Amino acid sequence: MRYCLSLLALLSASAAQADTIPVSSKVTEVTMYPDSAAITRTASFQIPAGKHRLVLQGVPDTASLETLRIDLTGARLIGTVFRNEYAPPHEINDPRVEEAESNIDEIEQRIQAVGDDVRRAGLKAVAADVSIEFLLQLGKNEGLANAGPDALRDIARMISQEVETVSQAALDAEIEARQIERQLRDLREELETAQQALEAIDQESKERLYIAVEMEADEAGNGQIILNYLDEEGSSWSPVYDFKLVTGDSPILIIERGVFLQQETGENWENVILSLSTLEPIGRVELRSLYTSRRRIAEPEPVDLSFDDSMAGNYSEPVVEPPVIMGAAGMRGARSDGPGVTYSFAEPLSIASGADLLRLELDVLTEPVKLMARAVPLRNKTAFRIASFTNTSGEELLQSDFAARYVDGELVGAESFEGISAGEEGEIGFGPIKGLQIRRDTLDQSEGGRGFISRSNQQVQKVEIEIENLTGETWQLQLRDRVPYSEQEDLKITWTATSQPSEENLEKRRGILAWDLEMAPGENRKIELETTLSWPEGMELH
Repeated sequence: MRYCLSLLALLSASAAQADTIPVSSKVTEVTMYPDSAAITRTASFQIPAGKHRLVLQGVPDTASLETLRIDLTGARLIGTVFRNEYAPPHEINDPRVEEAESNIDEIEQRIQAVGDDVRRAGLKAVAADVSIEFLLQLGKNEGLANAGPDALRDIARMISQEVETVSQAALDAEIEARQIERQLRDLREELETAQQALEAIDQESKERLYIAVEMEADEAGNGQIILNYLDEEGSSWSPVYDFKLVTGDSPILIIERGVFLQQETGENWENVILSLSTLEPIGRVELRSLYTSRRRIAEPEPVDLSFDDSMAGNYSEPVVEPPVIMGAAGMRGARSDGPGVTYSFAEPLSIASGADLLRLELDVLTEPVKLMARAVPLRNKTAFRIASFTNTSGEELLQSDFAARYVDGELVGAESFEGISAGEEGEIGFGPIKGLQIRRDTLDQSEGGRGFISRSNQQVQKVEIEIENLTGETWQLQLRDRVPYSEQEDLKITWTATSQPSEENLEKRRGILAWDLEMAPGENRKIELETTLSWPEGMELH
């Protein structure tokens, strides 16, 4: 988006007579939101009496101009000119960058010098080869045919000596060239290292905004300008957890809370006062409207009984309800007990743009937990360790994409975490219990079938669930399984179990059964579950 506000025209007359004062501003405070950042930057200046234009340098072009606000002390604010195109180039005067660039320049000069040495050594080798060729051709000269034996002997000795001398020179040139090549290789590696060092330092964008503040001072003095704006370009933070379960007679859960954060504003933040907020200022703030819903009825359309296979995709699916679980989707919305939560850090922090991924620790919470095992034989062959607790911290445990799980100091895995509101009960899984094994088998029936007795309007299924505790401790186990359900009166579903479940339609999910069992060490139990489905002749089961 291009900005060059019309205020520029209004202020141009006074600007022509005003002094221009360039001022460098620095980021001093940042409040990071999950997907943006509110930035405060300050600059101090000296100003004589009269009207002046203060040009603020160093503001990245990722700043949202619509949200930029200016607070001025020491002078009266007349107006502000913004421009994000045709802005003057930004010069980065970081001593570390200048030192790294100087180092690269020095290495490149050394590479050029060594390259010249390589070429000189190559010229020596070429000259030696030419000399050898000349001497060899000299021995074939037809003019030597009439020379006497002594003359030929002297010429041959001379050629031999000269060839040996020139060949030695060629060999020396090759050796020198190889040594120089090794130096060149080392210098190129040194240059690559220096360039990497510069890249690690020089992460700032050179794209900057032009911000000019028209002001007037009644008398000469010192002033300060404070800019506040929202940056929507790539700044983010997210929670991260270490859940540490301590087992024993009174098990507890230690919750180590931290955050990951990064920023890509185009400039490095050096020693800024940092806060983290759960608010989302670039999200929706207005309530969506609720529109009326008009329904009507009409005579049904006549059905064309001539069925064309090519039109099969235009027909609706049969209305028979499939005998499958259709429970709640489990989706959770954003939860807030007020205008958000803000975390502040006492010590100033530094974060490089586009490079640093910073982890900060927040605090440590401790909650008493109830331990149990849970098994879902349809999904897993072992039970899993579950810790349930109530969040008594008074704060929401925020949703996180990464939460490591430890049991008595041992890392058992990492997974996402859905979050738990203040005062809410929740559960956290801590991996499989290898010694608490579960099997679910469909039993053979009738004539050795696959576990189904089926005819045109009835289906019977019988399964056996076996639980075996191979651990050395007693486990409170919740076993979960399912039976089909239907919303059609003509589809009859009945089921029986050799051990009555402790709860049916668990958590208001139809067809979900739960057995609460106590499994002693070495104990083995079996549960048989038989399900019968029947429907009218001429109908099909889906």
